[in-house]
Amino acid sequence: MVNYRFLTLAALALPFAAAAPTVEALDTRQTEIFSFEKWVNSIIVNPETALTPEQAVEAWEVSTKNGTISSGSSLSKRYVSCTTAVGPTTAQDAAIVVNKLAALGAQACVSYTSTFFMTYGQAQCVGVVSSPPYPVTTTCQKVAQTGGLIMDQCTKSNGVTGGQASNVANSRMIVHLGFPL
Repeated sequence: MVNYRFLTLAALALPFAAAAPTVEALDTRQTEIFSFEKWVNSIIVNPETALTPEQAVEAWEVSTKNGTISSGSSLSKRYVSCTTAVGPTTAQDAAIVVNKLAALGAQACVSYTSTFFMTYGQAQCVGVVSSPPYPVTTTCQKVAQTGGLIMDQCTKSNGVTGGQASNVANSRMIVHLGFPL
């Protein structure tokens, strides 16, 4: 005689067994790495609710220690060199420089061959014109966005950062972020 109770239980349990997540499925969930570029954009949109530079660096540190993956920058197709003329700086001081530049809003950042835009502690942001005519003008917010892009690509696990990239608004201006000259 066939035991219908057993077959009924087996039939009812089948959809639940098929839907149960496996260990592999649970292990594939990862969190996005904090983006300095997105942080700069949040400063531009609403400085009152944006993270402070200290909070931004802390959020980056936490996200990189949790086995997270990079979300990719909206500007990630731009070439970023993680070398500087003088050397790298601390992510903390670089974040303050980028924050101060973003806070200047639409104020013009003008570079005549080479111009120091902002220095704080052991970090400096410099605009260098790559080709004439001189000067090259952009907003300080665009310089800050480029600084955020540099930090996204060049910040190391030991908390140092620095590099150079074409300005997001005008490729004739190269933005350098690193140790002061």
